[in-house]
Amino acid sequence: ISAVYVDIKAKQFMAKRFKVETTTLKSRFLFIKEGKGNYVEAVTTDEEPILAMQQGRGAQIRKGKLKIAKIADITGYRAVGSKLADYSKSTEMEWIKKEGTGQQSLFE
Repeated sequence: ISAVYVDIKAKQFMAKRFKVETTTLKSRFLFIKEGKGNYVEAVTTDEEPILAMQQGRGAQIRKGKLKIAKIADITGYRAVGSKLADYSKSTEMEWIKKEGTGQQSLFE
């Protein structure tokens, strides 16, 4: 699983990759850093996820595509993750879907 979340206290977007480490059912596991206002921005099960990101407004818009696998290694779900970008309310992001791959599978 690859996820991008916001750490409000640090004012950072964080990226993390992890494998599910439990077979426990009907229990909730928090996989982002605990803190008031922290939230998940984007999540995918793609093995090689690419994130399209846009920051800024007007003439100051910056766009980019990021290969999350190059930014964040696969770690345990409790790990904080890697810094992705400074937090801004004007930031937009979405996963880029690969052409012709069909429906993604959750399990191998």
